[in-house]
Amino acid sequence: MSSEHQPAPSAAAMTTPSSALPILVVDDEPVILEMLRDVLMDEGFRVVTANNGAAALYLLQRTTVALALIDYMMPTLSGIELANHMRQDPRTAGIPLLLMSAAPPADTGTHFAGVIAKPFEIDSLLRLVRQFGPS
Repeated sequence: MSSEHQPAPSAAAMTTPSSALPILVVDDEPVILEMLRDVLMDEGFRVVTANNGAAALYLLQRTTVALALIDYMMPTLSGIELANHMRQDPRTAGIPLLLMSAAPPADTGTHFAGVIAKPFEIDSLLRLVRQFGPS
């Protein structure tokens, strides 16, 4: 499918003092997406967001990221389906992925470096982001 038929990402890169690659946050809940963006930016990370898996794939065609936080249950592409697409693309295959879910699947395969249960504690989330994300 050509890129002109892909949905546009929900937000562009957010600029912060950090020169590291941004973190991609993918969630279909606007409140969670905004909260995660704000928390990560307050910690000095650059952030790009997408409100579903298809929008994330569109964004990843144009942006290189250091880490992706991916919601499990989303329309268009689930978090697992998004991870499958990312692992098949040599440009995104090596990006660490963290799955976020209120009801994580029993088997997430080998795609994810970690799973974050919703609701999550911000400190726990930030610990994983620092462990797998940009330095």
